[in-house]
Amino acid sequence: MEKRSFKILSIDGGGIRGMFPTRLLCEMEEELARNGNGSRLCDYFDLICGTSTGGIIAIGLALGMPAQDILKLYRDNASNIFKKKALRFGLFRSMYSNDFLHDLLKETFAKYSSNGDTRLGHAKTRVCIPTYNSASGKANVYKTAHHDKLFRDYQIPAHHVALSTAAAPVFFPPHSFTYTPVDSANLVEVNMNIDGGVIANNPTHIGIVEAHNTLGVPLADIRVLSLGTGHKVFTEHKTEKGFGFWYWGNKKVRLVDLMFSAQSQNTDNLVKFLNNGVGEGELPKFYYKRIQHYFGNNEDIKLDETDPQKLMKLEAIALNSYKEHGAEIWKQFLTEKKEDFKPVKQL
Repeated sequence: MEKRSFKILSIDGGGIRGMFPTRLLCEMEEELARNGNGSRLCDYFDLICGTSTGGIIAIGLALGMPAQDILKLYRDNASNIFKKKALRFGLFRSMYSNDFLHDLLKETFAKYSSNGDTRLGHAKTRVCIPTYNSASGKANVYKTAHHDKLFRDYQIPAHHVALSTAAAPVFFPPHSFTYTPVDSANLVEVNMNIDGGVIANNPTHIGIVEAHNTLGVPLADIRVLSLGTGHKVFTEHKTEKGFGFWYWGNKKVRLVDLMFSAQSQNTDNLVKFLNNGVGEGELPKFYYKRIQHYFGNNEDIKLDETDPQKLMKLEAIALNSYKEHGAEIWKQFLTEKKEDFKPVKQL
């Protein structure tokens, strides 16, 4: 029997711009359905990594949620997730409350367990979700129990993992929560989780390291599909700007957006270097496909965009990207289902 490749799906952070990779994923599901191969992407990827909005998408997909439902969640709820507050909130408190998003994700994910108490361990494929815990000052990656040493995270409620990785500084407050493990009466308290984008807005490298170093997959057997959420190239030539709080905090030049985009781009460069080495002529060590859109000067789609016309445009951009890359995606990732995932710890 021919050896299966280990397929990784990685999804960047990017706020509401998560609609870009989600629309791409919808096209993948529709193509699977047309070919009679089912349509759940969790059946085709051995590992799904996601940061921030990409973490929400990753968890949903891993639970078996259709990408079309995730896209509808964004379409229907953007204005409620990013509900405008008074200016003082942006200066002294987070711009948005996470209360609505908490209730929305809890209700949405509840459908994917028999008792409505959906936890990370209900995922049907492996998952890696980065976050940063400001209480301990440590980076953290929430993982399914796909190794005998990974027994800490699988009991955490899925919506709390999603809210933790999506707690973008300035936009949302750090996420704190409590939960009770299913095999214990002791309450577990987790405090001050911040958006995973501060450490890995593009989690592709996390997926590769997890596959190769944790699971022992040879690099040659790895295939990676890495989806961005759109990149606005930052340039500035005017030295008289001053570069103070007003400049960096202005809604048209968000420091958070710049840092997240730069981190994503740097990870892409590092993965290419790992794969191809220096210069030209070296054979790639694994298959790597990165899909990213670079916004033009007339494409101002913010992380917290709520304008329906701009969000429709974002979907149209994604559709065009799939028309360009769809045949290759199908060939490399969708012609064969993954091996069955059997976690070490089960709920």
